[in-house]
Amino acid sequence: MLQVLFSHKRDFLLRRLQDMGITVEHPPQGTFYCWCDISNLPAPLNNCWGFFRELLKEKVIVTPGVFFDVNPGSRRKFNSYDSFIRISYGPSFKEVQRGLEGMQRVIERQRLRRED
Repeated sequence: MLQVLFSHKRDFLLRRLQDMGITVEHPPQGTFYCWCDISNLPAPLNNCWGFFRELLKEKVIVTPGVFFDVNPGSRRKFNSYDSFIRISYGPSFKEVQRGLEGMQRVIERQRLRRED
């Protein structure tokens, strides 16, 4: 039963993310987290911190990708996780849906600003 519930939420999440222009190169197979590439979104949403800050205005939280970058002593000069976020689809379907609606509003607002 849990597999059915989570696969339904995962499939819904993946469809919505694709519609928003967010890339998921490797769809989740056994977890309830989704690793998302936001590099194709308009600035400042194409950076995990810009996206995070704008989503807070909608009371939506994602995990910035840089939280998963293991770079002891800052030895690398680049950060390959700047354009990634992690989303959980563990909460109820209603909460996942609400979060995705907030993400959609943030993206649409930014796209409208670019057109002006």
